[in-house]
Amino acid sequence: MWRTISIAVVAALWLSAVLQAEPTKKTTPEKQSPLAVAPSLALPAPLPAAQFQGRVRDAYQAAADIPQVLAEVTCYCGCNKSQGHRHLLDCFVDTHGSTCGHCVNEALDAHALFMTGTPPDDIRKFIDSKYGQ
Repeated sequence: MWRTISIAVVAALWLSAVLQAEPTKKTTPEKQSPLAVAPSLALPAPLPAAQFQGRVRDAYQAAADIPQVLAEVTCYCGCNKSQGHRHLLDCFVDTHGSTCGHCVNEALDAHALFMTGTPPDDIRKFIDSKYGQ
C-alpha cells in the first residue's frame, strides 16, 4: 500500500511540475546571410598586417577587413594541394600570402571590388573568371 501511495505522490508531483512549466516557445530560424558562419566554424584570423610591407601588407589588411568575403573565394595559386588551403583567407593565416604574388593580387582585387560595393557573389565570380583559367 505504501508503495502505491509513493508512486501516486511522485506521479502527482511530476504532473504538477509539467503543467506549471512555461510552454516552450517555437522559434523559427532567422534567415542568415550566405556568408554568415556558425560560431563553431569561426573563420581563422589572418596574421597582423603590421608584420609586412607594401602590397603584402595591404593584402593582409584586406584579409583582416573582409575575412567573410575571402573565405568564399577560391585561391588559384595551387596552395589547396600544396598546403591544404580551403580558400583565399587561409593564405593569410600563415606566411604563405607574404611570398605568393598570386594570393596578394587576388586579395587586393577582392578588396577593391568590395570597397566599390560589389556583392560578395560577384566578387567570387570575378576572381573565378580572372584567375581560374
